[in-house]
Amino acid sequence: MTPDLRIQQAVVTTDGRKVQVAAQTGGFDTPEAERIAVLFGPRPDGVACPGAVFACPFGASHVAVVQVKDRPGGALGFRFLVLARDLYRHLGDPFAIADRYPPDWGAVGTLADLAWPHEVLPERTLEQLDAVLKGGDGPLLLGSTQALVDGNRVLLTRDAPAPFVRDLWQLLPDRTRCDLWPATFAFSDELGFHAAVGPTLPTPRHGVQVLVEEAIRDYPQSSYELNLQLAIESGDRSTLRRLLARRTADDTIRLGLYVLGFALLVAVVLRVAF
Repeated sequence: MTPDLRIQQAVVTTDGRKVQVAAQTGGFDTPEAERIAVLFGPRPDGVACPGAVFACPFGASHVAVVQVKDRPGGALGFRFLVLARDLYRHLGDPFAIADRYPPDWGAVGTLADLAWPHEVLPERTLEQLDAVLKGGDGPLLLGSTQALVDGNRVLLTRDAPAPFVRDLWQLLPDRTRCDLWPATFAFSDELGFHAAVGPTLPTPRHGVQVLVEEAIRDYPQSSYELNLQLAIESGDRSTLRRLLARRTADDTIRLGLYVLGFALLVAVVLRVAF
């Protein structure tokens, strides 16, 4: 079944006291966008936001990919791209989505819906991932990758946006990154990002371990991180492709339940037949 390819959009600004929607498509959920803009957090003194991207749930059945940028007078601008969850899972890369649709910060009034073309995103290549590890902090990126695969959250404290989260997203399995929420920069942790850079540390949430930089660097090496590094360094394209396509733990549990259910159904049918 082809997912809904429509993408709604809006431009929202906030000066810390009020939130204003400058432009939007028809039927856009304005209150939800206003809520997300507020939860992004108040600007700390002296901290700029020259450009950031984050993704988060938008209601029960949609996802917002949001571009954030400083606006005149100390305001923050938020450009929302809102797409169906099925389409987001099909794509899995909020940064590729944001890059395809550059914002018009001067937009006002009614906007037209966008639409994702009938195409998949290009497959990540060994050369791209090799450049990510060589051009960034390899140990920090690999440790963060394994921590996210294991179900943790990671956060770096920085006073400005950094390429860390965008690079990290290139190293994650396809299915894993569809279920996690990244932010290249944020002023608070109220939106519950799984990987983020920000000027302050988050308040740990019950049942979810938040790892900061020192803990990430000391994180125990495990199979995904090790095999990913070996595949990239050795040029093993088939292993890399298999690693990026690996199931998540939830996928494995779900598959096991399907198999169990099918086995029980077969047992019932055989008992009735004989």
